[in-house]
Amino acid sequence: MDIESELQQGIELQKAGRLGDAVRHYKLVLEVDPANVDALNLMSVLALTAGDFQTAASLAFAAVSEQPDWFVSRVNLGNALQAQGRHDEAIDAFQQAIALNPSSAEAYLNLSDALNQTGRHGEAADMAVQAILIAPEMADAHVNFGNALMGLESPGEALEAYVKAARLDASNALAWMNMGNAHMALGAPDAAVEAYLHSISLSDGPMKRFNLGNAYYALHRFAEAAEAYGKCLELEPNYLDARINLGAVLRDMGRLDDAETTVRDALALAPNEAELHWNLALVQLTRGNYLDGWREYEWRWRTPHFARFVREFNAAEWQGESLDGKTILVHAEQGFGDALEMCRFVPLLADMGATVTLECRPGLGRLFTTLDPRVSVFEVGSQPLPDTDYHVPLMSLPLRFQTTLNSIPSRVPYLRAPDGAATFPDVAAHPGLKVGVAWSGSSTRRDNQPRSFRPHDLLELGDCRLYSLQKGDAAATASDLFDHGLMIDLGPLLGDFADTAAAIGAMDLIVSADTAVAHLAGALGKPVWILLPAPTSAFLWMQGRADSPWYPSARLFRQTTPGDWSSVVAEMHQALAEDILKFSST
Repeated sequence: MDIESELQQGIELQKAGRLGDAVRHYKLVLEVDPANVDALNLMSVLALTAGDFQTAASLAFAAVSEQPDWFVSRVNLGNALQAQGRHDEAIDAFQQAIALNPSSAEAYLNLSDALNQTGRHGEAADMAVQAILIAPEMADAHVNFGNALMGLESPGEALEAYVKAARLDASNALAWMNMGNAHMALGAPDAAVEAYLHSISLSDGPMKRFNLGNAYYALHRFAEAAEAYGKCLELEPNYLDARINLGAVLRDMGRLDDAETTVRDALALAPNEAELHWNLALVQLTRGNYLDGWREYEWRWRTPHFARFVREFNAAEWQGESLDGKTILVHAEQGFGDALEMCRFVPLLADMGATVTLECRPGLGRLFTTLDPRVSVFEVGSQPLPDTDYHVPLMSLPLRFQTTLNSIPSRVPYLRAPDGAATFPDVAAHPGLKVGVAWSGSSTRRDNQPRSFRPHDLLELGDCRLYSLQKGDAAATASDLFDHGLMIDLGPLLGDFADTAAAIGAMDLIVSADTAVAHLAGALGKPVWILLPAPTSAFLWMQGRADSPWYPSARLFRQTTPGDWSSVVAEMHQALAEDILKFSST
């Protein structure tokens, strides 16, 4: 048998994509010459292409054993080990290949990829640069350089590398997908969508559809996000993250039945996945199924977002045991609004005979001293944690008290402006209807943009005097209204929530987005109109209701079209015209 002829025929068939026929020629060679390095290497490449990574590694290792000084065998071995996830061994193989042939751009390229996989991004960047110096037109080397820069948290520089790769090879689908990832890291989901769509046009794949869904989700283009996650699952039915995000986006679309079905189907596959339980909690709480919802809500501490906030305490976590003669620490979590809503449960612990200490976020301390004289209050970081028999997270209290829609503590108001808070005699003395407004919550919230409105929208509200209770950067959006006397800025006078409570007390009505101000007004028993975005809002406000079981003084005004507040303002204008005498007499 002519071994060289058999090898050449195999190579030609391999180039033509006739891999099975190529294998037969290589096997014939190995039957005659089991140590033939060329056949071993070529068979290794075919096995790797076929996804048989173990065979690929075995063949490459045999080739290396036969000819240790041939760098091609080392590269093939590294590729097979890399495919198996044996990254450290792959790094060693690629380094040996480079030692044998320092001018191999491919070896540097593959080494950079393996280093990226192990989190050694600085070294990966250096190896990618070496590949680029040897072969400046190698698009994949620029992609790997970008990947290393992403790992080094430099998405702007990474984007430049991906753009360079795409210019060198416009058909490089990985460059376009990773370009989308860089745009997402830079907070530019619009640009990410375009990059992902281009990558998908070159070659589809479940990860690309998942990333596209995330970009649409960030843009609040929920229907398109749901479609992208659905296509991801068509390509890879067991893609758990896609199931998680699909359940979340369906809930955000208000499609609670579909969301629950999606989540429960996923839980059948992954019963201990915390994100799925979190999504189920939000669905159930939005429905008002509180007993199930609060129980599922406890999974929050196992989710990636909340896990970083888990704290260690010397006391046992309270699960509902008798508290007679015991001490307990209630500790703050999540946002200001959540604390203002849930602090109503804290006096119930004192009713059970406990000595209660409440830890709260800075800014709430003075206000929370009015909650109950039996409760000691301190702000996070202001003093060491006290020694207590028990501790309990604030947002776990509804579960501990087995709260349903019909058993929400109903004593309202349960907070008041404390002595020493700011005073607003000029505001209180002003004739006419006085309306305090807050139009934006925390800018760090993913949903802050859709839940916020423009302060200028309220100029159409009617015959009233507007007072801004807005704090933070969002207050600047009303600067022209302040300058022209169309709205009075009280923000600089509001040092903490105690001062804000005093300002609210001087008003006849509060108009607010879904912010802490809305919760504070409700806790004070002040009439408050809360503007809610479409298609859905925070679980507290449920679906379709114009009232709230949490705040009897609240009235909910809901968008009918996402992003359009005009109909909401028109509805409030009509309501104000009907109720102005009632507000003026409060």
